[in-house]
Amino acid sequence: MNQPYIVPSTVRRDLLIGLAVGLAIMVIIVFGVMKMAGGIAGSTLNGKIVAKHFTPFEETQVTFGKGGVHQQDGNYVLECEAKGRLYLVAVDKETYNATKVGGCYLFPRPKE
Repeated sequence: MNQPYIVPSTVRRDLLIGLAVGLAIMVIIVFGVMKMAGGIAGSTLNGKIVAKHFTPFEETQVTFGKGGVHQQDGNYVLECEAKGRLYLVAVDKETYNATKVGGCYLFPRPKE
């Protein structure tokens, strides 16, 4: 019969090296996730509302989703001025009704 292979015992040094390498890898992963989770600087604009536009649909649109049944009666658009340019920002009905002409609105920067 073959003699069983006996694994030599590991020393404390090997254990500490393994723990240090594992901890370093964990720190790098956590650091990467935290950097990716942070917002991008300059990705939003704060503009003054110049005008509000509502374009009604010819027919009422009904959508079914996670929150139940939603009716859309038209397009709600805010015309905002930021950094010398005019932006048309599509918003929902609640935001449209809550904002006033002359007020400020924070919106994501559109792609150029």
